[in-house]
Parts: sequence; structure tokens; C-alpha cells
Amino acid sequence: MPSSPLHAFHLIGASHRTAPVRVREQLVFTPAEAGTWLDQQRAGGRCAAILSTCNRFEVYWTGSYDIEPWFLELARARGIEPGTAVVRRDGVACVRHLYQVAAGLDSQILGETEILGQVRQAHQAAVEAGSNGRELDAMVSGAIAAGRRIRRDTRLGKHPASVSSAAVDVALAAMPQRESPTVVILGAGEVAAGVLGALVDRRVGRVVLVNRRPERAAALAKKWAVESRPWTELSSLLPGADLMFVTTGAKHALVRAQELAAATDRRESDLAVLDLAVPRNVEPAARGLPKISLLDLDDLQERCCPAAGHPSIAIAQAQQIIEDELERLEARLGARAAAPGLAQLHQLGQQLAREEAARALAGLDRLSDRERQVVRDLAARLVRRVLYPVSRTLREALSAQTEGARWTA
Repeated sequence: MPSSPLHAFHLIGASHRTAPVRVREQLVFTPAEAGTWLDQQRAGGRCAAILSTCNRFEVYWTGSYDIEPWFLELARARGIEPGTAVVRRDGVACVRHLYQVAAGLDSQILGETEILGQVRQAHQAAVEAGSNGRELDAMVSGAIAAGRRIRRDTRLGKHPASVSSAAVDVALAAMPQRESPTVVILGAGEVAAGVLGALVDRRVGRVVLVNRRPERAAALAKKWAVESRPWTELSSLLPGADLMFVTTGAKHALVRAQELAAATDRRESDLAVLDLAVPRNVEPAARGLPKISLLDLDDLQERCCPAAGHPSIAIAQAQQIIEDELERLEARLGARAAAPGLAQLHQLGQQLAREEAARALAGLDRLSDRERQVVRDLAARLVRRVLYPVSRTLREALSAQTEGARWTA
């Protein structure tokens, strides 16, 4: 028998620690594909969730069935030989990994803040598809609780970081020095908003937002008081740009090498391009072009430094918080698992009280009906007094764990 209620948790996936972006991008699901897959899990009575970010594609599930064969088949069908790129974790190792992910300990940028919201969104997608389940809910709740505690109680939260802000710092360092540079951002989603906010904070010169849906670009540009342009004007913007961020979410390259070559044909200085998309939305062949400095997420990982402060101390503190939260989850699930057995124990106790009372009354012929009822009540009361403290302790433990790690959407 397993020694821990955490034995039923599993994950399989690839991340920036195990696979380069050219491998990770092959595993990406569109939101529609992820929704369909989650619907299939619910229909099959399985509990699962997908955590898909620019740095990882991981599937989490609970139960005795095995998702690994499907995942390996998916990888091979998409041209990936799993090897060391795909990692599986089970039991407490699976739960600890998710807690570390939510805390930003497994991110490119130590302590980065965006991942906590991405974990929450992954769980919400499972809830909407009906593929979540009580155990999966409890694990994600614990991960979010751990992430919040770490950011509140350690130095990792004193210097909040994000992939977007780190990308801006790396890109500004890579581009030619200009007194008032022109920066083009492709996309209008969450990553674009993060990049835009970081650029505004650093008082970069001219920022132009470009998106295939002009109304989205216009709304985001208005919020930050920058320019927006339709996608059709991209080719005319590039010759005068110093830096371009690509944050779009297409399944294929949107910016072709030939297009970049034409835009830089008469330039005197390089155009720095940072592709933050997974799959990459800039054609990789552009990396070999003259006057183009193309960086992707792998390059970002190589150039980024840990969060400021004392990372070794902060990491030790964060790991201790994670172990505390793991113990809370184990106690919570253990109390929940004990509840049905506790109910059976009470039923057995009442049955034994009735049997023993009947056996005692069989030897007491001269008792009145009232006295006989007193004997029955005494037997039942003794059983309740023995079992009640056990029930109360378990219920209080379950209540405390539920309140302490409550899921908040």
C-alpha cells in the first residue's frame, strides 16, 4: 500500500530545463486543442490539466490510469524523439515540482511573477472542461498558496521579476544605442502588455503596437499612451525601427526572413529582434541575415541573471515553505481519505453498542422498560464518547487544511 496520499499525482512534459525552444514549440496546443483534449479526459472519467507556457508544456493528472503512452505518441507524431527532453514525475515529486513552478523557482527568471497566474489559468481551463477533480483542485490550491507565501515572506517577492521585463532588459542591451529608439511590438496579448509596461517604465522613445486585429492593438496602445498601427504597415515600420518584440501566438512563422532582409537592406545599423513566441513566430533563417540580431527564449535564458538580493537564502526559505505546504496537502488529503472509514467506524460502534446492551439485558430480568432504555443509552453513549474525540480531531484537521489552502479563482 502507498505510504502517502500524494502517490496518485503524476506529470509528464518538457520545459526549458529539458528541451530547447525548437523542441518545445512542437508540443504546443492551441486553446481549442487543449479544450478538446480536456473534454476527452472528462468524458473518459479522467482528471487532468495542461500547463502550457512559453517555457513548458506539462500534463498533470491523478488516478491509476497512465497518460504517458499518449504523450510519447504525441511527441513522436510531432517529430520529437522524447529521450531526455520529456520528463515524468510521480507522487510527491510531481506535487513538489508544481509547487516550485508556481513559486517561480523553476522559471528562466528566478521568482518571476507571471507563472502564478498561468497555473491558475491552467486549472481554470480544467474546471471549465470538467476534468479537474477534488485531488487536482487540492494540489493546485496548495501550489498557489505556496507561491503566494514565498512571494510574501521571502526576498523573491521583494524584487518582483517577469519574463517580459527581463526580455526588455536583454533586448535593450542587444540593440544599437539610440537617444530615442523606435520599438515595434507585434501582438496585443498578455505578453505584449508586459513588454509594453516594461518599455514605458524604462522611458523608451517611440513605441508602436502592431496586431492583426487592429481594435485590440488600439485598446492596449490607448491604455499606455503609445501608437498603434495595422498589420499592413509593418513592412513600412521596420526600416526605421531599432528593436522589435514578437509576442504573437500563431502556430507558424509570421515574420519571414525575406521580409526582414528587405527591411534592413539599406540600414546602417542592426535591427534587434526578440521572438518571445512559442512556437517561434520569426522564421529561424533570419538569424543568419546581416544587420539582424535575432534572439529567442533560449537566448533569453542564457543571458538572464537571478533575482536581486540573496538568492541562495531566498531559495532555501522558499523550499522550506514548499515542504510546509506539502505537509499541509498530505494532511488534508489524508483526513479526507479517512472520512469514509470514520463513518464506517461509527456505524460499527453503534452496532456493537446495541449488541452488548442486548447481551447485558438478557441477564437482567427484573428491569423496567425505562431501566432497560437507560442501559441501551449508556452503551451508545460510551461508544460515542470514545469515537467523538477521534472524529473531532480529523474534522478539525480537514477544516484547517481546507481553509488554509482554499482555491480562489
